Amino acid sequence: MLGSIRWNLVLGLAGMLLTFFFSLGNNGFAVSCLRAVYAFAAFFVAGYLLRGALQLIIASADAERGFGAAADSRETGAHVDLKTPDDESELSEMLKAQRESGQPGNAAAAEFRPLEPKRVFSIEDKDPEELAQAVRHLAQEGEN
Repeated sequence: MLGSIRWNLVLGLAGMLLTFFFSLGNNGFAVSCLRAVYAFAAFFVAGYLLRGALQLIIASADAERGFGAAADSRETGAHVDLKTPDDESELSEMLKAQRESGQPGNAAAAEFRPLEPKRVFSIEDKDPEELAQAVRHLAQEGEN
């Protein structure tokens, strides 16, 4: 790991003191001390996580910088130049055949009909008084 345990202790103490002083204004002394101890533990563990993450970042940067020949081999094949074959003649033949037949290429597109779903609920056959009563009932439920 990067550094020593002193970094964890310093980070833990800083978190403990900050938590203690910010908590002291709203809580009693005992509760502030307890929260400060919890903060020390949390910041101490966070110090290990921070040191480990920094170690990984530095190690990966050193590995990239140290292996120049390996970096060249990684770049091989990184760029792919794709080119589609020329199908213009086939496309023009398909368009000519479609124009001569007078029909679109996709018969399903010619028979398109919008979706007409079946109505699940209709108020056309209901009594207006019954509908008014339902609205009043819903309005009363909304107020409560």
